[in-house]
Amino acid sequence: MSSSADLGVASSRAVAAGMIWLAGQAPGPGAAQAGWSSGAAAAVPVGRAFAVVRVTDGSLGPAAFNVLLTQAPRLLGPVIADREGVLVDFLIAVPPVWQSAGTVLLAGSRDSPYGMQCPPADREASGRRWLNAPCADPGCAPVLTDPQLLGRALTAARLQLIRAGHRFTA
Repeated sequence: MSSSADLGVASSRAVAAGMIWLAGQAPGPGAAQAGWSSGAAAAVPVGRAFAVVRVTDGSLGPAAFNVLLTQAPRLLGPVIADREGVLVDFLIAVPPVWQSAGTVLLAGSRDSPYGMQCPPADREASGRRWLNAPCADPGCAPVLTDPQLLGRALTAARLQLIRAGHRFTA
């Protein structure tokens, strides 16, 4: 039986491997890792290895994150939030098929990627922080949230928020 300390080491190793994978998606992996080591965010292209679903409703993003964390924690991929928690970015597999109210698909392309500012795993940078940092086995890609799973979580979160009296504007 492993202790909680063993789980913490395994988790930190998995996060380190996930961040190495993420840095590998950047044009300059070493520069991304150096930026993170100094506490800065690094631009990582979206559209090559992953796409991003940005939830723009300040209540919906955190609620969908909580649904996934509760119902499918092992299938929850990397998630970034801004300082206020208004924008929540879910990293998903490409090529995505996506349509959902209150969200924007940031897919980029191999030829013209969108650069997303990714903070270090352990702290906020550029007003962004990881709600769920990339975790992977060494040499492997991290789990990315399945778009269909995210769609179901957004639907469940919307229903919870509507029942609680939240009014959606879009």
